Amino acid sequence: MRNEFFANIEAGAAAVRSLACSSADRLTRQLASDPVRESQNQLPCPEKPAEPTVRFSRQVLADFRSNVGRYAPETGGMMGSTGDMALVDLCHFDALSRNTPGTFYYDVDSMTKVFHDWAEKGYRVTGIYHSHPRGCIRPSYHDISTALIHLRFFEQDFFYLPILRPARKGLFTLYFYIVHLKGDTLTVDLDHVLRAESGSRYALCTFAPWHREYSVAEMDAYRASLEAQEQPETPAEDPVVKAPAQPAETPDYFGKVRSLYPQKVLEQKVVVCIGVGGARSFLENCARSGLRNFILMDPDIVSPSNIATQAVFISEMGRKKVEVIRDRIRDINPDAQVLCIPRALDDAMSDEAFKAYLDRFPGRKVTDYLILGCTDNFAAQKRSSMLALKYGMPYLAAMMYAHGAAAELIFLYPGVTASCPRCLLRSRFEQYEHGYQNDVDSSACPIFATERMNATKGYLALMLLLYHEAPGSPFNTMLDAVKDRNFVWIRLAPDLKEQLGIQLFDQVLGGDAGCFAYMDETLWVPQHPDRPEFGAKPCKMCGGTGDLRHLQVDWAELDTRAIHFDT
Repeated sequence: MRNEFFANIEAGAAAVRSLACSSADRLTRQLASDPVRESQNQLPCPEKPAEPTVRFSRQVLADFRSNVGRYAPETGGMMGSTGDMALVDLCHFDALSRNTPGTFYYDVDSMTKVFHDWAEKGYRVTGIYHSHPRGCIRPSYHDISTALIHLRFFEQDFFYLPILRPARKGLFTLYFYIVHLKGDTLTVDLDHVLRAESGSRYALCTFAPWHREYSVAEMDAYRASLEAQEQPETPAEDPVVKAPAQPAETPDYFGKVRSLYPQKVLEQKVVVCIGVGGARSFLENCARSGLRNFILMDPDIVSPSNIATQAVFISEMGRKKVEVIRDRIRDINPDAQVLCIPRALDDAMSDEAFKAYLDRFPGRKVTDYLILGCTDNFAAQKRSSMLALKYGMPYLAAMMYAHGAAAELIFLYPGVTASCPRCLLRSRFEQYEHGYQNDVDSSACPIFATERMNATKGYLALMLLLYHEAPGSPFNTMLDAVKDRNFVWIRLAPDLKEQLGIQLFDQVLGGDAGCFAYMDETLWVPQHPDRPEFGAKPCKMCGGTGDLRHLQVDWAELDTRAIHFDT
């Protein structure tokens, strides 16, 4: 939240200011009126000698549990009120925030949209909420200076600044601070402390009064010092002239692979990865290949159990997986643009919200995006494939079998590959549609199996991204040779037949060829759309037409969450 804040939202300033409360007297009048009463949508705080000045709706507190209460510290978002400023009944968690272990920076672009959306509905921004590490319960200089920026922008006299200390499993303790601007002085007071308990219960905690005063001048000086740090300068020949620091020479990081995959083509591509834990080395190697635009979606944090099965490090424990991988990608390619979304692709995310993430990389054709389903959650894989078909984008999914005995990969390119995910995995779709639940995870899976799968995934990704766009590259026409074999199986255990009953490898590699095979073989299994001429009923997803592009039209006005296939 720096000076770019003003440049990005000045256009909507008049609309937002007209809806902002402009004096402390207005808040005082609201608090003097009838107290907020309990209803389905609001939760009064328990009785205590000093009643809290501000209350929260049930939904806002539930949202706190599901986002900041479950993530490592320094996450947060925006709060607001639909009417009564003494009731916070709006919040927007910023999944795109840029954070450090000690600082929360919300994403200016996404928050600008929130401001405008709320303003159009007559809602008011009242504060910023964010979490602090254990032991840090007071607002920092940075927090207070940020509040001053918003006080000035919205022309308000007060701003809410709750600090949450996450505990576990969505529990938290909330320290609610109110910042007032009085002339040249900022006052900060602790209004109340609220603890989230199990069973959707909340309890007010006793606390010692806390009050601080800061001069506006010292806050402005602090912000000025931040700006100076962010704009390093080097002396020019004329001592009066100053220029931004620039490296003497930009290293040619990708010179050795430029003829293999044209960098100007890859620089336009966007890799959208849903589920990043096991795909880490794949994503890092995409960056080493020259890909520079990434959207990473995963709600998980790095945990001790990931050490043995994913390419993580002890120093990364407790951090969001998407942010850890973002940092690694940027360490490989400093020019990389990485959008982190620490949430799952589930029914809480609409197609419109998903598309908004894609639109953060504008000016591209649909085949410049590659959507990857790299999660072991079948519902998320199914949804990600449907989104790819709806928007006409290439798709790639990978899944590891129990104990790393085998891996499967499927890929789609609308207008080129004929079979949709349901054609490829019909029996699995039907099992899940009848209530089957998959309990396979990465337990007892050798990390080498994951890395083997990631290697093939990398080849497939380049094959899809460079299709007919890289003359002279072996990846230019690779898809043409396997467009009707878009189901890939890798045998990683010699006794795959005994473990999982899969006999195809023995059938294909039997006879004289058997003496050359043992494990680590790859089969590109021929496929065709489900339709009567191939002995199957028309596919319930694609109709078996053989051209998946019609789904862009059929599903254009639909949300994929509402599309179901009757069994």
